[in-house]
Amino acid sequence: MNRIYRDQAASLREEFSNTQTKIITVVSGKGGVGKSVLSVNIATELATHGKRILLFDSDAGFANASILMGNTVKITLSEYMKGNVTFNECVQDTDYGVKIISSGFDFTDWKIFQNNFNDSIMDEFLNLLKEVDFFIIDVGAGYSEKLNNFYLNSDTIFLITIPEPTAVVNAYTLLKALSVLNVNGEIEIILNMIKNKNEVEMVKSVLNRTTKRFLNREINNFHEISYDENVHLSVKRQIPLISLKENSKFSKDIKKITSNILNIKTSSHNNFARRLKEMFGKGH
Repeated sequence: MNRIYRDQAASLREEFSNTQTKIITVVSGKGGVGKSVLSVNIATELATHGKRILLFDSDAGFANASILMGNTVKITLSEYMKGNVTFNECVQDTDYGVKIISSGFDFTDWKIFQNNFNDSIMDEFLNLLKEVDFFIIDVGAGYSEKLNNFYLNSDTIFLITIPEPTAVVNAYTLLKALSVLNVNGEIEIILNMIKNKNEVEMVKSVLNRTTKRFLNREINNFHEISYDENVHLSVKRQIPLISLKENSKFSKDIKKITSNILNIKTSSHNNFARRLKEMFGKGH
């Protein structure tokens, strides 16, 4: 690496020493609870507030976020790691002011990516993220040890569940794993597909009681998303519901969550470049 490049790279990392870019990770204990739908709609609503959003779809082998926004994924981060494309070619623009990167990774790809996450690749991410207010990471369902550094460096983790026994049990299992990991950011619960208030109170009671007893942890923030048949229409039409029907029950609930997100503070004392390096497995 020549001196000019080293100076430019050092300058870029210094620029990020006090950045206010927020990192939000969206997780779920099991599939089928609407995690990607919520990620896409939250990202879209944040963009309507003039916020610059990068949505990272890290789910192995899938590209749900892009599809839900009407995009066809042609280039993934996996192709970049194979040397077939440039980093910028992996970044998709959408009609909703949200940029998307799809990983296209399976487990082996993740290992390759982490083992080869050098300063050059980090600088590619930093160049992109210096123009971003919120970095939203949509991860696969369940707990994955390979994503520990994502969990640890998030400002907020949204744990999505629905009022169904197996979903609640799986949500608690994931919450337990995150608690043992001792994540820095706030863990907030989003109860999706709510049909009546009794369901809300039941889930709140079970999770609060269990986490307090066995994890010695308080859940400070519960959010509710009403069941809305319009969600199926939006998925079919590949348009975020917040854009398709902004006055729907679902959209009104998304707006409430987004208003809270706009007030999120960064939780880590590390500078952003350090956090990014840790997230992708080279920080220790």
